[in-house]
Amino acid sequence: MDTSLPDPEHLERLLSAASTLPALAPHAARLERLRQDYARGLERRDAPLTVALVGATGAGKSTLLNALAGQALAREGEDRPTSTAATVFAPESLALEDLAGVGARVVRYTPGPRGLWSGQVFIDTPDLNSVATVHREVARAALERADVALVVMHRGSVAEATQAEFLAEFARRRALVFLVNFADELSAESREALKSQARRLAVERYGMEAESVPVFAISGRAAQRGEDPSGEFGALLFHLQSLATRAVAERVRRTNAEGALAELTARVEGALKETEDTLAKASAALREGLGRTATGLKEDFGARLLLAQGHLATEVRGQAAGRFWGPAAWGMRLSSVGVGGLGAATLVARRNLPVGLAVAATSTVLDAVRERTRARAAETAVVEPFEDDFAVEAAARAALTQARALAHAGGLPPETLGLPDVETLLAELKSARASAWRYTVTTAVAEAVAGWWRTARWLVLPLINLPLLALLAHVGYRVVRAYIEGPLLGVDYFLNAGALLALLAGAGALLSSASLAGTTRAVRRAGLERFTTLLEALGVRLGEAVQDSLRPGREAARALLQRR
Repeated sequence: MDTSLPDPEHLERLLSAASTLPALAPHAARLERLRQDYARGLERRDAPLTVALVGATGAGKSTLLNALAGQALAREGEDRPTSTAATVFAPESLALEDLAGVGARVVRYTPGPRGLWSGQVFIDTPDLNSVATVHREVARAALERADVALVVMHRGSVAEATQAEFLAEFARRRALVFLVNFADELSAESREALKSQARRLAVERYGMEAESVPVFAISGRAAQRGEDPSGEFGALLFHLQSLATRAVAERVRRTNAEGALAELTARVEGALKETEDTLAKASAALREGLGRTATGLKEDFGARLLLAQGHLATEVRGQAAGRFWGPAAWGMRLSSVGVGGLGAATLVARRNLPVGLAVAATSTVLDAVRERTRARAAETAVVEPFEDDFAVEAAARAALTQARALAHAGGLPPETLGLPDVETLLAELKSARASAWRYTVTTAVAEAVAGWWRTARWLVLPLINLPLLALLAHVGYRVVRAYIEGPLLGVDYFLNAGALLALLAGAGALLSSASLAGTTRAVRRAGLERFTTLLEALGVRLGEAVQDSLRPGREAARALLQRR
């Protein structure tokens, strides 16, 4: 085994994995033939040279074969095409396992003393320009298992399109020898003109170098009679005999294998590039679409947070109150309705204590119910209206349109490229919006209140609690003095002190709430920033899904290209 070329079994595994790329699907049969051809080129090191004779109707393939073998192996005739199926002519003792797949008729022969180039394996193929297209398929199967192609031509078939198209498939992975037959019927000038035409075809169509194109003008019929009217049959024999030596035959097979590998890797490389380009375009289109969509979604989310302003303010006051102590903290836990109700209850209680207590209890209950209703309404306004949210659905559809169109244009299901459908993207956006809302009413509120508290504990807390402490100190002083000196204080004094305490607490709560106005705006900003971050993360995740799509096939293709 040639260690400078990849192992056929390893190549087969890589190719099998790489073939999952959709761009390689149309070439699957061709790639498999190339792989098998590559493996045969490396595994048949010691086998005799296998020569396939190909050409158009009436080119004289069978006549030439008989001339080379020195005996009548192939049937010649005037009724063309003579060969309707491939025929393998092989020495009697030679095993033909590697040619079993041709499905051809096998004729054994004994190399004779008159054989000018006997001892080789010859494959006589059907005519390439036959109206029966199956003939070309038979010739193709035969040439797949040959080492050398003898292209036999007459004056009218040198540039024939069918023949040229057929040979183009094998130009890089077969040793080609061009023969202009019936040289005894041509002048020297005509022979040279036809040889030049064949050489030019090989250079322009097959990419061969002009000085390395073997072209001979011969006469198979004359060679059977031992004649050489063009003087080139001997040169042809010398060229063929050099090919048949073990060293040269091994080099021919290695060159054929390299040609098969080069064509195989070229197709894989092209498919990989096409796949990478498609993924890059789809990823860019998806990123652009999501960017456009994110702008509208952020505006929508900001508007929804503004609708939830009341609930967010209440949450902020509640967490801020947890950091205070004293009556003002109790008032901060209530909304303006609750604070107002307690203030009214205090005033009423001065004249009628039971009625004042009833008013206080009623306002507290109403405040709790109102807050629960507001919390539910806020969550509904921000999170829930997706089923009827046609604007968001349209945005999701617009975000995917261009990327999915690129996939369809390449004949690929969008899911193959990792692109989500509209319903999946809508679910992702719903999750992002709900997550941003949960963050807003929990973490964002806590962080904003913590930032507010760093200043408020030195300014707001003393401002609202010092009057309360002063009032309590005054009441305590009057109670002690009345106890010592008499007379004892009346109920009206305590009711007035309680009412003043409630009013001071309410004023402190209102002052504290006013200081939190900027904090609520900070909470909305933090929620919007969180939503923006989640949208960006969603875009990155979807982009990575596109870039990770078809990864096993792409990695196998890259590994295959590195092994060439």
